[in-house]
Amino acid sequence: MIKIEPLTLAAIKLHAEGEYPRECCGLLIGRIEDEGHTRIVVATCPVSNAWGESDALHHRMLILPQDYMRAERTFSKQNLGVVGNYHSHPDHPAIPSQFDLEHLAPWTTMSYVVVSVNDRGMGELRSWELAADRSRFNEEEISKGS
Repeated sequence: MIKIEPLTLAAIKLHAEGEYPRECCGLLIGRIEDEGHTRIVVATCPVSNAWGESDALHHRMLILPQDYMRAERTFSKQNLGVVGNYHSHPDHPAIPSQFDLEHLAPWTTMSYVVVSVNDRGMGELRSWELAADRSRFNEEEISKGS
């Protein structure tokens, strides 16, 4: 399960809409509780989409390892860390792609939020966990925190 604060959901929405028609991406900041079963997200850390080819920015995203490291260092002072990432799917459903599975989900302990967005704004927001054998994503429940 993932718990996301309403202000954090609003920040993801603004980021996805602001980057459209390119994929946005960012890190989810918070803590892991309930013996690793619940991720509490209290903030986002938007990052630049590092995918190099401009025409692919509509359907690809890349978060550099340095971005993860920088966020971990910054938020560790508040006893928080990276508990997942998010990215948008312009003009597509909020379902991870095969590319996402193969390239963008390295840890089974994190949440992977995907947001559908189009020229009218943000659509659906869904969260996914990587199966223990890394063969697929399983949708996880989203609880809107206080």
